[in-house]
Amino acid sequence: MLQVTEAAVSAFKEVMETEGSVGRAIRIALAPTPEGGSGIVFQAVDGPEPGDAPTEAKEIDFFVAPELARALDAAVLDARPTEGGTELFLRPQVPSDPFEG
Repeated sequence: MLQVTEAAVSAFKEVMETEGSVGRAIRIALAPTPEGGSGIVFQAVDGPEPGDAPTEAKEIDFFVAPELARALDAAVLDARPTEGGTELFLRPQVPSDPFEG
C-alpha cells in the first residue's frame, strides 16, 4: 500500500486550502501528456472511484487508481522544499527489520 509522508500531506493541504479545492481527498491516477505518453496526476475528489486503493495518510484521504495501485504498492509519496516550490517525489518503502524491537 502506498504510504504518504506528513510532508506530502502538508503540501497537499496547503494547495487545497489556497485553491479552494472542492474535494476532500486526493486521487492519484494516470493522464495523457501533451507528448502522447502518460503521467501521474493528483486530483481533488470527494471519494474513491470503483477499484481505487486507499493509502495510509493522516488528515487527508488518498486513493490510488487501479492502474497504478500495483506499481505504487511499495512506494512512499514524499515532498521536499526547493527554490521553485515544493517538489513531490516517490521513493521505495524501507522494509522493517523483523529482528528489531
